[in-house]
Amino acid sequence: MATWFEQNAVDLIGHALTVVGIIGAAATVVWQLGRQHQSSLLLQRDNAREELKLRLHELLVQKVRRLSNANVEAAMYAYMIPFNVENFQRQLAQGLYPTPIKERAPDFSRLHAEANNALIELIQEFEAWSIAFPGLEVFQVALNVANHDAREAFAPLFTALLRVLPFDPPDDAPPNVPRPLIQPLIQSPISSEEYAQLKILVERYKEAMDEIGSYVHDLTIESQNNLLSELFERRVPPRQPIDPRLKVISTDPEKVAQLLSYFENETSWGNAKRAAETNARAKLD
Repeated sequence: MATWFEQNAVDLIGHALTVVGIIGAAATVVWQLGRQHQSSLLLQRDNAREELKLRLHELLVQKVRRLSNANVEAAMYAYMIPFNVENFQRQLAQGLYPTPIKERAPDFSRLHAEANNALIELIQEFEAWSIAFPGLEVFQVALNVANHDAREAFAPLFTALLRVLPFDPPDDAPPNVPRPLIQPLIQSPISSEEYAQLKILVERYKEAMDEIGSYVHDLTIESQNNLLSELFERRVPPRQPIDPRLKVISTDPEKVAQLLSYFENETSWGNAKRAAETNARAKLD
């Protein structure tokens, strides 16, 4: 027996080595397959993440465009009113039959409400995507601040427009009811002081709406840089306003801290927020 093993030792060792080689190769294949599977899972995750980012960017762009269009329409509607009022009164003073004023206070209110609703929809969208787009909180705060300023500017302007703009009867009014029903400027033209105040109110409203537009523009830039930069390997430069006092919204952590501090402590919205929190705590005590 020993002689047989001795005679076949070389063959036995060769077979053993072959078996070990097969086992080692199989183990290597299993290991490689595991790595490939893990790499495949990581690649699928990365692709899914990029697809999600692209879908989020497209969604934000859709919301931003709707808001921008509504915002510009409301702001420009208000912006043209002083010019039309001035032209109307000038023609009236010259004894001419003035060009009718087309603007109406209820229409302005409707346009402002549409812009406000579009802004609220955009802000609500932030809450659903904050995990995929870090830094959205600063835009949520910034747009709330700007919207607060727009609401504050809207109220006195709307009251002033009721004084100067024609007023139409309801749509279901009888055909013999005059249209417009009331023309305040014919009955009582506004003074130069009232006109100057109207221009101030319009300018204040337009500035607030322009601020919303600027922040939304910043959002579009940050959305591209945060969600698309890995796809295109470049970044969009930030907005650079001529007036250095104007704020540019950024998701850079250091700038976020500065912006949030400013909004919380140096704005009308921040003051109102602190007052509301103080009143709420007082009611709980």
